[in-house]
Amino acid sequence: MDINDYFAPAPSAEPQPAPPVAPTPEAYPPQDAPQPEPSGKKEKTVKQQLTSFGVTMVVLCFVVSLLAGAGGAFAMMNFYPLIASDKNGSTEITEGEMHEIPVPGLSESTTAAPEDVPSEENTADAHTEEPTAAPVNTTKTKGEIYAEAVNAIVGVKAVKYQQIPTFFGRYTTQTVVSTGSGFFVTADGYVVTNYHVIENSTEITVSTYDGASYEATVRGYEESNDIAVLKISGTFQAAALGTSSGLSVGDDILVIGNPLGSLSYTFTDGVVSYLNRMITGDTGATINMFQTNAAINEGNSGGPVYNMQGEVVGIASAKYASSSIEGLGFCIPIDDVIGMIRDIINTGYVTGKPVMGVSVQTVTTAMAMRYGLVEGCYIVEIGADTAADRAGLAASDVIVAVNGTPVYSVAEIPVALMGVKAGSTVDVRVNRGGTELVFSLTLDEYKPGEARTNYANVYDF
Repeated sequence: MDINDYFAPAPSAEPQPAPPVAPTPEAYPPQDAPQPEPSGKKEKTVKQQLTSFGVTMVVLCFVVSLLAGAGGAFAMMNFYPLIASDKNGSTEITEGEMHEIPVPGLSESTTAAPEDVPSEENTADAHTEEPTAAPVNTTKTKGEIYAEAVNAIVGVKAVKYQQIPTFFGRYTTQTVVSTGSGFFVTADGYVVTNYHVIENSTEITVSTYDGASYEATVRGYEESNDIAVLKISGTFQAAALGTSSGLSVGDDILVIGNPLGSLSYTFTDGVVSYLNRMITGDTGATINMFQTNAAINEGNSGGPVYNMQGEVVGIASAKYASSSIEGLGFCIPIDDVIGMIRDIINTGYVTGKPVMGVSVQTVTTAMAMRYGLVEGCYIVEIGADTAADRAGLAASDVIVAVNGTPVYSVAEIPVALMGVKAGSTVDVRVNRGGTELVFSLTLDEYKPGEARTNYANVYDF
């Protein structure tokens, strides 16, 4: 059965013929009635009329849109520049008047007044002003930075003589040569490098990019921050100093130096891997550094670290780099030491640095058990007429706290004194024969001088 059969009308009885209907007079018009003239056109249906109306409306809307768009474009070209310039701050719209406001960075001479516009008659003789240059992007290519910086960088060679014990209580003199890098911070020959490069040296030579060598003297140093300033005679190109405060992890940096002491003026690059790494040096002092994956090897110490604007933002230090792990180097932020560098140039030392006047050694757990002491900093010697001497501290006292901060090693004393200036008063707690005593010390200003003792692992504070 076909599906249409379900919807077919039900069968009915045999249809009966309808009775005939008599015609009415309206069904047949009179013979003399006027007949409509044939027009030759077919009458439009309602659907056709609606379609025609719709097409007409579409065409009309299109024409109106074109006219509106043209009018809007005209208005934008004539009025929007005025509104936009008002938003940008170069002009100010007032009642019926437009006043010109100077744009920062643009001199008045570059703004042409209406009367300065050349007319058609004198266009040929008018002076044509050079176009204003677009703002310069301060970021430079690596090659540009190297070319501009290389003459401000030096190689450093330091020689020292050590007495080495031999058989039967005899000694022999051994020559130790240390190499590093540095850079000019002034045009009159002041060079910054790492302190450990020139430590205890008696002969220092500085070489420049043009191959010349100069005998250098030590102007001063700050051992706890591993910086030193050298001086040579002559006129040189000083490095452009920047700021390290704007550094972020991931920023590109460049290092130029003398790795291995023989590969002069080697260029390496990398990124800032981490900021504010607290690194403890041999003296026990803690130095703030930023970490990088740029290659820093022996001989790079003291060399400059540049940002992509060609500015020095740090000092490379191979001493704190790992010799067994690649891509792990450390740099001293320039902001941390620029004040010290200025002080050393001006006075020969860092001004305002506090000093207690004690020479101390760390008391380890093993030493404490063996000698019946407490862990802390054992005072080996006290300088005459120093803050410690005037306060009443004595040799063999063990410092256990400074300004309320416990200290268990010499590395923790600088941390406890961080932010303290010369002339300040601090409380020092010591253990003397099993009894704890507290002394108030008015700190002196540090001035460079000979070490109080020659003992190993004894440091002056």
